[in-house]
Amino acid sequence: MRLPERRQRPPMGVRAPLQKIWPRHRRWVKSHGCCVPDCRALSVDFAHLRSAANAGKGQRPHDIFGVSLCRLHHDEQHRIGAEAFGDRYGIDLWSLAAEFARRSPDWEMRTSPSLVSLS
Repeated sequence: MRLPERRQRPPMGVRAPLQKIWPRHRRWVKSHGCCVPDCRALSVDFAHLRSAANAGKGQRPHDIFGVSLCRLHHDEQHRIGAEAFGDRYGIDLWSLAAEFARRSPDWEMRTSPSLVSLS
């Protein structure tokens, strides 16, 4: 009988990559309307919120930092930034993202041990 190959452990201090894409959570967030009050757009994007801590150039933030925005507002949010966008429309996008994450039907994302430091 042949044993399976022995798994190699990563070197000390190197973590397994964090899963950042959660399709079920994305579909659920997109099933809501645009987060901007009184916006009646029918098509909604999954918009990631970026900060210096959660994304660098060429990187996408974790899906836990996502909200529902129509294409027009999504583009505007990228142009002026989450803080200015929130000030303009009187909404707190970071709180909305946290609430989407808290209520997400994707329990695996919510209970992921590596997300404890993100919450």
